[in-house]
Amino acid sequence: MYTTIDLRKQMGEILDRTRIAGEPAAITRKGKTLAYLVPADWFEHYQQLTQPEAAEPGPVPPAAADDSADAA
Repeated sequence: MYTTIDLRKQMGEILDRTRIAGEPAAITRKGKTLAYLVPADWFEHYQQLTQPEAAEPGPVPPAAADDSADAA
């Protein structure tokens, strides 16, 4: 756990520790956790889990095509 003052004074060291140890670091202010600093691979993995790849549009089913023609 690091305070925001620690983060300002030791940013490079804290980043290296987080990356090398592969563990998150809590950043606190006045005893309350504000954020977590996590290794990049953790965040990238999280993004893959929470943001599914955009599906490529496929052919429009005939019923849907008829509906869009009626709306025009």
